Amino acid sequence: MKVHKAPKAVLITLVIVVITLVLGFAASCAPQGALKGFIDSIPDLNVEEESSETSVVEEVSVPEGYAAPPEITNVFNVTARQVIITGRCDEGCEVTITDGTNTVASKSIEGHFVAEFHLSATNFSILSATAYSEDLMESDVTLFRAEYNSTAMKRIDGYGVTMGKDSHFYYDTDLSYYLGKNTLITQTGLKSFKNFVNIKVQNFQKRAGAAKVQLVYVLIPNAITIFPEYLAEETEKETYKTRYEQVVDALAETKAALINMEDIFLDAKEKGEKIFYDTDSHLTEYGGYLVYKAICDLMEKDFPDAAARDLEKDFTSSTRVLNGGNLARNLGVDPAVVNETATLYTPASFSLSVGKEDTDIPTASGFIKNFPKYAYENSMLMPSAATTLAGRLLFATKRTSLPCALIYRDSSAVVFSDILAERFNRVLLAPVNDFTVNMTDAQRYYGKDLTTGKDKTTVDYIFVIVSESNLGSILG
Repeated sequence: MKVHKAPKAVLITLVIVVITLVLGFAASCAPQGALKGFIDSIPDLNVEEESSETSVVEEVSVPEGYAAPPEITNVFNVTARQVIITGRCDEGCEVTITDGTNTVASKSIEGHFVAEFHLSATNFSILSATAYSEDLMESDVTLFRAEYNSTAMKRIDGYGVTMGKDSHFYYDTDLSYYLGKNTLITQTGLKSFKNFVNIKVQNFQKRAGAAKVQLVYVLIPNAITIFPEYLAEETEKETYKTRYEQVVDALAETKAALINMEDIFLDAKEKGEKIFYDTDSHLTEYGGYLVYKAICDLMEKDFPDAAARDLEKDFTSSTRVLNGGNLARNLGVDPAVVNETATLYTPASFSLSVGKEDTDIPTASGFIKNFPKYAYENSMLMPSAATTLAGRLLFATKRTSLPCALIYRDSSAVVFSDILAERFNRVLLAPVNDFTVNMTDAQRYYGKDLTTGKDKTTVDYIFVIVSESNLGSILG
């Protein structure tokens, strides 16, 4: 049963209006010291250094059946008037924030919330927050202060973040690509890209001789493409075709194979599966498994032993609370405030203790299990160091019934690079964001023909795995 909120909302508005009038009157006629004391009594969470102290809330008695008042953990400016508010509340609650004139609401995710508020005043504003859910009556009011900051500016380095609905957010660049605000690929550019791909296929096949080889593009859509319902209400698309759709259509007209993950992700979405993290732009391990399986399904047609491991039978799942990811950090949110529960999958019926140095390949990198796929413990951030799964790695598993491949990828593939590498006889993982296909490498890490037993002259596959964010990197 949804609680009727009008009476409390009216009361909050009146309280804020009265406070605002009192402050305005006090500013004109009260002693400066008295006014400062009153203002300072309202929590100010703008200063990060003080956030650990000011976020401590005295334990209060919450009547049975009522939501606890929201705990405001931080308030900071993105622009002069645009502030981000983070906090904690009861699981499943919606938090409403108002200054008496403007009101925003944000649904919580795992007991935390992030909301964007645009200030009306040019000095400071007194805001109030309440929480409620279908199961809990509306909480008492939490009052706090937000400052106008004329020097605050949004990031313009490509890592600016925009708030959507219900504690979701996106990179500004990803949002602009989806909305069509960035220039789409021209027809000339698309033609050039198709020619570039076809030439790569021809060169690959020429080196392979009579053997069957494939250049495969694996396209991974961004969260915004799969979950557009979390965009802010006023968001409008300027075009009905995105760059992602342009590249999908272009690749369909080439001699390369295409794995488009969009429909697979949409199907998982309908089933309620968590494909992306809420606070990070990357795939969850489940989302990564879906890409892994799609790649293995393609290889299985010619290499039956390369079939995907079964998620339920061959893995053990566990949950872990991870700190907030790259979206939260680049927005300026404390990762410890917006942590989220992740489901992780560990091999059970097979081992990643494969890939050790091979006499035929003296530069082989070692056991797959020795290369981490997260930046640090309890983090969902992808690593970048050469000694991690993001680096240039060569694995030789010594299983001739499996294919050989070169894999070019961005950071979206790191989360499943370990289990994917296990499905090959020999595989070279290019360093993250290196999409320069090296045909010399294609002829260096070959395997054997399963029918004749003779050595091949090239690898069996060249995979290009790229997220929607990085499509510009593969256009040639």
